[in-house]
Amino acid sequence: MSHPSKKSKKKTDSHRLEESPPQSAPWFAGMILVAAIGLTWIFWGGLWSGGGLIGGDLYTYFFPQKSFFAERLQAGEFPLWNSNIGHGFPLVAESQTGAFYPINYFAYRFLPVNTAYNFVQILHYILAFVFTALYVKRLGYSVVAALFAGLVYTYGWFPSRICLEWAIIGGAWLPLTLWCVESFFQTRYWRYPILLCFALAMQILPGHFNLAFITQLMLLVYIPARIWFSRDESTDQLRPYRRRTIILLLVAFISAYGLSAVQLGPTWELKQLSQRAEVGERSHQPGYGHIPVWYLSQVVAPWAWYPYEVNLDAGLAPGTDATNQVEAHLYFGIAAVLLLIFGTWRKAWTGDRRLVLLAVIGGLALLYTPGWFLPLTKYLPGFSFFTGPGRYGIVTTFAVAVIAGVSLERLIVNWNSTIKIVAVSVICLFTIADFWVVSRYVTYAAVIPNPPIKQLQNSALRKIVQEYGKPVRLFAPGANLPTLIGVASTPVYLGIGPEQYFDPELAMPQPLPFKEPPTAAQIEWLQKAGVTHILSQHPLDLNQWPAKPIWSDFDAVINPAWGRFDEPLYFYELQGSRGRLAWAQPVADQSATLKEYRANEVIIEADTPTEDTLILTDLYYPGWKVYVDGQPAQLELIDGMYRGVKLAAGKHEVIWTYQSGWFLIGAIVSCVTLLILLMIAHFRFWHPILHQMKSRTIEVKPDSIQTKKK
Repeated sequence: MSHPSKKSKKKTDSHRLEESPPQSAPWFAGMILVAAIGLTWIFWGGLWSGGGLIGGDLYTYFFPQKSFFAERLQAGEFPLWNSNIGHGFPLVAESQTGAFYPINYFAYRFLPVNTAYNFVQILHYILAFVFTALYVKRLGYSVVAALFAGLVYTYGWFPSRICLEWAIIGGAWLPLTLWCVESFFQTRYWRYPILLCFALAMQILPGHFNLAFITQLMLLVYIPARIWFSRDESTDQLRPYRRRTIILLLVAFISAYGLSAVQLGPTWELKQLSQRAEVGERSHQPGYGHIPVWYLSQVVAPWAWYPYEVNLDAGLAPGTDATNQVEAHLYFGIAAVLLLIFGTWRKAWTGDRRLVLLAVIGGLALLYTPGWFLPLTKYLPGFSFFTGPGRYGIVTTFAVAVIAGVSLERLIVNWNSTIKIVAVSVICLFTIADFWVVSRYVTYAAVIPNPPIKQLQNSALRKIVQEYGKPVRLFAPGANLPTLIGVASTPVYLGIGPEQYFDPELAMPQPLPFKEPPTAAQIEWLQKAGVTHILSQHPLDLNQWPAKPIWSDFDAVINPAWGRFDEPLYFYELQGSRGRLAWAQPVADQSATLKEYRANEVIIEADTPTEDTLILTDLYYPGWKVYVDGQPAQLELIDGMYRGVKLAAGKHEVIWTYQSGWFLIGAIVSCVTLLILLMIAHFRFWHPILHQMKSRTIEVKPDSIQTKKK
């Protein structure tokens, strides 16, 4: 957009230098960064010192995916497929691995898994705090307001959700998107829509997408409301260019999807082939994670609920499902609530239309958290797919944080410096202690000094399966967790996974025989599924199970992850299993040997005296191709789930490769979008005069830090 003329630009720059000294920006940035890092040490000192998290979904969902991802990256392979969970699934499509998220890639490529996980968590706490403070400063408020807002937003909403990685990563980018919008309104520099595009993409690429969807909804309300209804000097300057402003920001939205296409493409394909292909099918519960309206009293009386296990499923709102204390957590801190009351009573913030707009958006989000409107919104795109209406509380928390920060600034505005410092210090320390205590009551995760994930080299089971000589597939309780020792494991736990794992006609007959004796149909399923071993928490009845005892003892990884510190585990070899490779009509002198078994490629040497079908008991899924002796061959669907290829008599080399078409399409779209954005940024930076729009010079507020060049 436009720049001032040279004369007026010189005047404006002079005005900036007078009222906003050059050293103010580094001083402010340094203070915010020190506060952000210091708070992570207070709340998560155990992670800084090399400890780790345990509990919640960490060892059944996140670590199994991250460990496989890190192992393949460090082996020099970028994994598109995860062959360890169940019979395999498209790693890049399930998305919560965050394979295309730049921070994840570098963390898991170069660091041990536990260190990488801690680094990602702590980094996003720092980013959330810094981005919130930047937004408040961009609105023109003081460092005190910025610091307190960052504290309330980051440590009011995130710590209790430490077991939900997507909440930490996705929530960190929300304030940056608002900062980009406000920066664009104040300066009209194209750099900010471009940065907005990248910020939105950074919310999508880690996967899960729920908070990215909520952020985009917030912006769709925030942007037009700021331009037409919640106007100020900066948006008034946009009056002649409203249409072009909206178009430019809309293009930024669309470009964010283009940048994220490499992730969205495979996920879209999986969604069509998953248990969520139809909304409401099987495990998909849109109402899960709501906040019962009576439980909102936690905002002002946390002590009434947090020491106890609360039955949050009583009196469900229409259209809602079960919930839990973490999903239903909404707390701003006692000090923030008091400041909100004070600021409203003294009209400390109500005169700023921007803050009024935030309050309205936060109020609407709060109304949605109990799930009352699910019967209506279930017909709308996005609303019907994502679970957890309680997650909209992040918007409410952000609005309260900003308004409380401004109210604190107005509260102390006329006090002398000494009293200001003492008062702000007391309020902040009290709030930190408040959040620290509450986060220890409401959580499903804990920090321990020596987490199981760091004990992989001491795992007895890991050594046994490595010496087995063939790929191991376990049948075990604790879905996904046994994959940490480098084996495949069934049953699975996937938020969005291939339909075959949830189809009653293809999955193992229920109920699973973890405590009860197995049925003949269950034994047959295990043998056909290529399950080679059984890991049990109790001794198996060998009259009921065709199994051979292998080992029984304490394992350094599995036992503590399951919380079994006094009871051994039992490891058996299943007899009669066809394993990872099998022939449809086995005869004498047939052989099949796995020469290479990587994430994206399986190489087999096969020899058969007669024509037969070679079965690989891995999941049949679009994108897998098979080559026999270097020539494309026709793959077959075996037992509704597995992969097979017909071979003529003789010796053959069979190569299975995973080449996802949606990944390739998405990668091309992402690369083209990135190239276009970089070209625009380069062109705008070096040739700004060619794209000026005639407009009046914008009077920039002293608190706004600008630069002369685009």
